[in-house]
Amino acid sequence: MKTENSNQRSRLEHFRALYENALNYYQNELEMYDLYMNQYKGDLSIDGSDERAATVRNITYEIIETQVGSDIPAPKVDPYCYSERRERNAKSIERLLYAVRDRLPYELMNDIDERYTYIYGSSIWYAEWDNSIREGSQTGGIRVHCINPRNFIPQPNISSLSDMEYCFIRTTTTRDQLMRRYGAKEEDITLAQTEFYEGEDPSSSDTVTVILTFYKDSDGEIGSFIFSGDLVLSDIPKYYRRKICVCKKCGEERGNCRCVKGSFENVDEPFEEITQDIRLDDGSVVSAASPLSRDGCIVYKDGMPIMAQTKIPYYVPRSFPIVIRKNISKDSSPFGQSDCEYIRPQQQAINKIETRILQKLLRSAITPIMPEDASVQVNNTVFGQVIRMKPGESANQYGKVDTTPNISQDIAEAERLYEHSKRILGISDALQGLDSNTNESGLSRQLKIAQATGRLESKKKMKHTAYAELDKIIFEMYLAFSDKPKELIYKDSWGRIHNARFNRYDFIEYDPVTGEYYYDDNYLFSVDLNGGAEYQREALWQRNLENLKAGTLGDPTDKSTLLRYWQCQERAHYPHARENVEYFRMATDSEKGEMNFDGE
Repeated sequence: MKTENSNQRSRLEHFRALYENALNYYQNELEMYDLYMNQYKGDLSIDGSDERAATVRNITYEIIETQVGSDIPAPKVDPYCYSERRERNAKSIERLLYAVRDRLPYELMNDIDERYTYIYGSSIWYAEWDNSIREGSQTGGIRVHCINPRNFIPQPNISSLSDMEYCFIRTTTTRDQLMRRYGAKEEDITLAQTEFYEGEDPSSSDTVTVILTFYKDSDGEIGSFIFSGDLVLSDIPKYYRRKICVCKKCGEERGNCRCVKGSFENVDEPFEEITQDIRLDDGSVVSAASPLSRDGCIVYKDGMPIMAQTKIPYYVPRSFPIVIRKNISKDSSPFGQSDCEYIRPQQQAINKIETRILQKLLRSAITPIMPEDASVQVNNTVFGQVIRMKPGESANQYGKVDTTPNISQDIAEAERLYEHSKRILGISDALQGLDSNTNESGLSRQLKIAQATGRLESKKKMKHTAYAELDKIIFEMYLAFSDKPKELIYKDSWGRIHNARFNRYDFIEYDPVTGEYYYDDNYLFSVDLNGGAEYQREALWQRNLENLKAGTLGDPTDKSTLLRYWQCQERAHYPHARENVEYFRMATDSEKGEMNFDGE
């Protein structure tokens, strides 16, 4: 026991040293993140000066919010090498990813992700498998988190996540959550790193900081080490491998152990033993008995292969469960370039000019002039100052002095700086939906919008790339940990709903030369540019209507054509399209003398 505690303490010191070194290395980056967020919120501070601006025209917030999109890229999967089976599996993966998008709050995470990306230059996605999730009879499911890049600490001097040997994620949780999730004892919670606000008693704070460490071992597999302060919460050397709890004395699993005082440990379970034939969705079968394989060769006896119980290796992913979405690629850095950094000089200059305008206007006034012995009383809080005339001077000398300043040049300069900042990021008035004072045709205006959108296309590509990488991680986790087939539904081209399922056994391949089973994970992940684009809905509705009128869907007066049209509108989420689909489906079936498309 002392040896185990000593080893755990040594690993804690090792990973904590790596974390503190990486945190110090990226300290300047973290400080800039604070600067960018304050800029987005409308900070009054002026760079290089202790004097603060009197007012802020927050062009940073305006420009960033212009770029925020609500579209969630639709998954697209293709087999690396075509076969009918791989094509079916690719469709199965797509349906799985659609189901994950429907179950998880992707709309909320996308809203956070968009702003993180443009403000900080990056956002971090983290996926984990959670066995506590229950969906009917299915146990386990995926959880996806969008994390502030301030809470992701990568390995120093490495610009690519795939090349890193380790990285860290900081999370904040409660003491009770530590005990529930990690089984921490109440008396050990005092060792955790407590988070508290200035002036708060640390002993009364219920919030603690948890550091998730992911690293690569000597075999290139991913390991996990989780700690908080001096408290070790989890240590899993082979993070993706299946674990079984066995007795150290007899080697039996916990349920089968008969030792009086058994001491248990988690060990890797590399193979799954098949006790009965497994029928796959394409009709093929994984037999419970297969030729015995040893050192990559089939073992023969008397010219015949020796049959043994089939053992299928569990799938083991080889990458970190983390994806970095970049705004714009940044040289020699795992993070992206922030929009706030590009337009900060213009924001600072505008703050100074707007402050000057405000000060001019506050100092300006209309000053009355009246005789010193005048009986008229003037409220000094309104006029600010009164000029009194000497006795004997003419009353005709009543008048005023106008000290209102000319701020037209200040306004012009502020607008010029604002235009500079928009041009830097490729934001046009047309893209913002602002009225144009120039006489131009609708086609010309549409071309300007398309050109401005084209300048931002690289940012969209970065988003699509991040979602594709995240989809691959989700697929690999289901391939590694989903024991039971996941029930799914999908709609065919006629709008009919079908049952489907994702079964990890459908991805098993057999090598007849070596006699070994393996999982086929060689698929290409991307996004469907024609699906899931929320901002294109109205354009899709109009295009579907044009196709109907043009006859590309068939005779516009035919009920089956109208059914097809409303099915297209339903896929584009047109309001109340479902009711029209049902109506024309019943009308079409009535003409055919059928009750439904299945002939029932």
